[in-house]
Order: sequence, then structure tokens, then C-alpha cells
Amino acid sequence: MAWLLVVRGMAADGLAGRLLDKVACQADPAQQYALYVPSNYTPERKWPIILCFDPGARGQVPVERLQPAAEKYGYIVAGSLNSRNGPWAANAAAIRAVVRDVESHLSIDVRRLYSAGLSGGARVATQLALGGLAKGVIACSAGFPTSDDGLPGKVPFVFFGTAGLEDFNHGELWRLDAELESRKATHRIVFFNGGHEWASVGLLTDAVEWFELQAMKSGTAVRNDLFVAELWDKRFASLPKDPTLERWKALQSLVADFHGLRNLTEWERETKQLGLSAVVKTGLKAERRAQQQEDDLLAELGDLAGGGASTRLKKMAADLRRQAALVEDSPERQMARRVVAGFGSSGRDATRSLFASGDYVEAAELLEMLVEFRPGQARGLYDLARARAGAGDRKKALLALTQAGEAGLSDAARVEADPLFKKLLNEPAFQAALSKIRENPPELAGSGRIR
Repeated sequence: MAWLLVVRGMAADGLAGRLLDKVACQADPAQQYALYVPSNYTPERKWPIILCFDPGARGQVPVERLQPAAEKYGYIVAGSLNSRNGPWAANAAAIRAVVRDVESHLSIDVRRLYSAGLSGGARVATQLALGGLAKGVIACSAGFPTSDDGLPGKVPFVFFGTAGLEDFNHGELWRLDAELESRKATHRIVFFNGGHEWASVGLLTDAVEWFELQAMKSGTAVRNDLFVAELWDKRFASLPKDPTLERWKALQSLVADFHGLRNLTEWERETKQLGLSAVVKTGLKAERRAQQQEDDLLAELGDLAGGGASTRLKKMAADLRRQAALVEDSPERQMARRVVAGFGSSGRDATRSLFASGDYVEAAELLEMLVEFRPGQARGLYDLARARAGAGDRKKALLALTQAGEAGLSDAARVEADPLFKKLLNEPAFQAALSKIRENPPELAGSGRIR
């Protein structure tokens, strides 16, 4: 109840407009979340809310990034500290706990309940909307949850997606943009310079402003002509100047978003004319060709992975690492980084399954290939050491563990307690590797403070 007293007394004790890193649910204290309540909060009116989901249960990250927009536009933001990549039942329990706790203590506008997520958390956020709870989604680096039925024919919520140009899920969001367009779904997808990550403060502010605009169009928020004019000016100023594919896409989005809010005749005409131009048609073909090339490359790597770390796979890994390490940015460098990250992500997923089934020999073979793509990465080398130990290859297990220590592995307690290393504990090489791991500086942990 202590936190509830804090919320009720915000204006009196100076905590108004500040972020609480950890709030325990009253009905189930094991379920916790980060929370931001705007400084002008009052229970006399209902407030929009964004529920956030991170694949690593770091709910405070999106709450922090959404805080400026939440304060400016009057949103409550809550980020689960329990929801993470894993079984749906655990995520569903986290969702229920946070929703019930927030609704029992704060005045929420259920017509304007939104969700936001990163990667697997984006799929959780979208599932909330598919289930009818959330009316809009901010999906970073992933889209809809996997379903045999695919996307619904009619998408009954608004969707704001983001992906980095080096994000291994870039292709997914690129395809999703076209699918949502074909369904005439209200959506906007933005690509930015970056990787597989939460959108920036600025981009999340754009998302909240987009939610505001959509709420005014649907009637769930009072129309504010000054806000509409200012947002139009902001979006219009960011349009690419030259008649290119990117200007056409931006104009399409602008016209769709402001339909019914202002006279768009001039911009609708330009959008149509530009869409028929050679520059746009050529650009679209080039995009499709590049995406097909990326898909083919990933498919070939997947096929090669079934045969172990072959000469061909090693050469491809070396070529991709070289392209990914280039100093100058280019579409080729972006693709190389996406492929390397994508192969690593799918490989880690497969490795977890192999560990769970006790197939350490196959896990070691797969991890050897992953290390070819990301040499010198402590996490991959540590997993390789575990797999080799489980497979009974002591010499190679100790070599990989030594390399993991040299690469910066710092969790000595975890290494020493790992049952896969039980038979290696008394080996001099194991103790030497453990000594090096203890010397490495630990990763910074969250402070759990109230800011």
C-alpha cells in the first residue's frame, strides 16, 4: 500500500511527474512494474495509458523513454518487470496483474488503452490488441504474434511500428507495412538508423503524437486544431525534398494520417503522380530485389547450418563480417549486419531447444558456426563451452571457456555453479579460466531507485 499512498500524495510530497522504477502489485507483490504518472494527474478525469513489455523484463526502459511524451500529452505509462520472452501463460499473468493494479488505483480511459513492446514484447503488445484490450500498439522490432491464420482480414486497432535499418527483423516490418496497407489498416511504420532496439525518445514521442491524432479522428479525444496544425508542420517539414521513393512513401503516410482533418487535395495529387513515376516504380523493384537477396542469403545459411561449419559457411561468414565492419554506411553494410544478427538470433533460439533436449553434440556444432559469425563474443563462447562439456569433450570445453574469459565473461558464480562443468571443476585449466573470469569487471546492474 505504500506506493498507493505515494500516488495519492504526489502533489503534496513533490513526487509528481517522477518515474517509479519498481511498483509491487497489491494483489500479488511478486508481479512488479515501472510506472510514470503525469505531474498534472487528477482522479477527476480519465487518462490514456500505455502498457509496456520488454523481452528481458526491463519495463523501466520504455517507461523512461516514453516519459517526456507522457508528461507532455498526459499519459500514464506502466512497464511490466515480469513479462519476458517465454511461455504465454507467464506473460498473461503479468498482463492481468499490472492491468488490475493500475485500474484499481488510477483513473484510466479504457477507450485509450495502448500497448508497446520490443521484439517478443512487441508480439505480446500486439496480442493485447488482437484480444481487444489495447486500442493501439507501438511495436518495436517485431510485428504480430505467429499464427497459422496469418494477419486478420480486418485489423481493429491502430499500429505504429519501428525497426532499425540494421535490425534482423527489418524485413518482417517491411513486409508488414505492405500487408497492413492491403488491409487498409490504420498504421504507420518508421525505419531508423539503428538495430534491434527500443525506439528513441524522439520516435516514441512521434508514436504518442500519432496516437493523439488517431484519437481525434475517431472521436475518443477532443479535436485540437492547434495540435493538428503543429503536427502537420512538423511532419511536412521532415518530408524528403526530391521526388524519390522515400518522398512518395512519406506523402502516402501524411495523407492517410491527416485525412479528414485538413484539405489534402494538392498532396493527394502529388502522391498519385509520384506513384506512377519511373523513379518510384524503379525504387520499389530495387527494394523487392534487395529483400529477396537477403532472404535467399539467410535461406542458404540455414541450409548450410544443417551440415556443420563447412568451408562454404566459413567463407560466407568471413565475407559478411568484412562487409558488416565497413566504416562507411551503405545498404550493403546494413544488409550484412542484418544477416549476421538474424543468423545469430535464430541460432540462439535453436541452441536453447537443443540444450533443453540434452542434445549437446548438435548444440556444439551449431554454436561453432555462430562463433564464426561473432568471434570473440563472450556469450557465444560460454555457451559453446557448456555444450562441449555436456558432449564430453573436456579439452575443447576448457578452450572455449578460456576464450570466453578472455572475451570479458564476468559471471564466475554462474560458471562455477553450472552442472555441465561439474566434472571439470578440479581441472587446472578450469580454475585458471575461472580466475580470469573473476578478474573481469562485472556488468552494471539496475539500481532500483526512484527517480
